Amino acid sequence: MNLRMLLIGASLSLFAADTLAQVPKPWVGAWKLNIAKSTLRSGPPPTSQIDTIEAVNDAMKFTSDRVASDGKATHIEYTGKPDGKDVPYKGYPGADTISVTKIDDYSNTWVTKKDGKPAATGGTVYSRDGKTRTLTYTAANAAGEKVETIAVFDRQKK
Repeated sequence: MNLRMLLIGASLSLFAADTLAQVPKPWVGAWKLNIAKSTLRSGPPPTSQIDTIEAVNDAMKFTSDRVASDGKATHIEYTGKPDGKDVPYKGYPGADTISVTKIDDYSNTWVTKKDGKPAATGGTVYSRDGKTRTLTYTAANAAGEKVETIAVFDRQKK
């Protein structure tokens, strides 16, 4: 193997390692809201919610399908790197951008914004056993009061 091939191989390995570092493996998967384990204070709890996180190139694609207590379905999505930069947040009327910042392979912080102003701030922790994802965040309820919500999600089997 010549030096050029070795350098190309090393560069590709570093690129692959950097790509994998962008979206930690514990984050990837389908997650179902466990209403019984959650403390949902920003409004009536949904009847169901499934969040899906996929690694796409060097970013993550997040989708959330939720059915509210009134039966209305909502589909939310964004694609971005966990680097703290704002990306479009589609499908939720209370926010138009989100930024996610990776703390480590098992946690992150995030901020949603509406018209450039913070709408919700929070963090996500993934359990070491890979079975649970917990979001803790602060947002305004229907009365405009800031309330903390804890949403617990269970990993779904493939």
